[in-house]
Amino acid sequence: MRITQVRSRQVDIPLPHPFHPAWAPGRVETRIRVVYVRIETDAGLYGIAGHEFYGAEEQCVARVAADLIGQDPLEIEKHAGTLRYHWPYFGTAVWFVEIALWDLLGKAAGLPLFKLLGNARAELAAYASTGQNRTPAQRADDARRLRDEGFRAIKLRIHNETLAEDIAQVAAVRRAVGDGMAIMADANQTDVHDAPFPGPHWSYHRALETASALADYGVAWLEEPLPRHDYASLRRLRDASPVPIAGGEVNQGFTELQRLLLDGCYDILQPDVTLCEGVLRTRALATLAHAASVPIVPHTWGDPLGMVANLHLAAAIPNTSYFEFPHDPPAFPSAVFQQTLREPLVVDNGLIRVPQGPGLGVDLQEWIFE
Repeated sequence: MRITQVRSRQVDIPLPHPFHPAWAPGRVETRIRVVYVRIETDAGLYGIAGHEFYGAEEQCVARVAADLIGQDPLEIEKHAGTLRYHWPYFGTAVWFVEIALWDLLGKAAGLPLFKLLGNARAELAAYASTGQNRTPAQRADDARRLRDEGFRAIKLRIHNETLAEDIAQVAAVRRAVGDGMAIMADANQTDVHDAPFPGPHWSYHRALETASALADYGVAWLEEPLPRHDYASLRRLRDASPVPIAGGEVNQGFTELQRLLLDGCYDILQPDVTLCEGVLRTRALATLAHAASVPIVPHTWGDPLGMVANLHLAAAIPNTSYFEFPHDPPAFPSAVFQQTLREPLVVDNGLIRVPQGPGLGVDLQEWIFE
């Protein structure tokens, strides 16, 4: 079997209402922009993957295609080396190509990807990952609706100027749902100091004060409380915090995530296979984390195929807990996020089942690569 063609396609997915991402104060999004890749072979099999559009993905695919066409697609270790060579030029845009190769491998083997990677479980508890910073009353209503939809966990964005405003949102949700839902809190501080957006910009003391206040509400973890490369402060915070500290989604590459693990920066690591050198290296990181008794809970915001790939990774490993499911209606409902998939993932009674078909087990709408 040989690769005959590598194609990419950018797709814009309109959102039903303006979306105000907590991680980018002042920005209003009206669409989701994604790029898909399709690797075709002379055997009639093809592999697909997706990536949130940042601008370099299509150029990356065009450049990498010259190295892949004519090659055996199942030599993934070899191709991962090729992608690492291109990484300095295209950044994280290269890694969704590796995911498409894994999709091909699964189809050639006739097995879903998670069974090739470890086969630890076939379903996971999903948490509704919200993306906006809303008022306490709004989030309390949202949490009740999500609970009625069957979710057993919700992640809130705490990105207000004051600690009191952040805690008020968490307190309102806890009062609304009682002990019936787990609550996670995301501060989105890992790259805020370098981004062209206003604050708040947390200090170590703001992070510790927040963690201490969240403990009163049984919060499962505090996510991204400090800049992603402030390893010393993260370790110090983890040692002092009464609630688990989570992060790692925007740390780029295996080496950075390995350092987060070895330096003891987080109680919970959150890599993303579309950002952390693909499936191959992220699976290796999960093994190292398991040996250190550190859970892996993948990050999944970005594109729906990336979410599916992260679901396969999570289902393959023993050291995971919840799975992130982007869902923040009415502006960012999961059904809209996944509309490019023929068979969207669903949460049933709080659980998400891993697709059982070969490879990623899902396919794109036919019009995307007509």
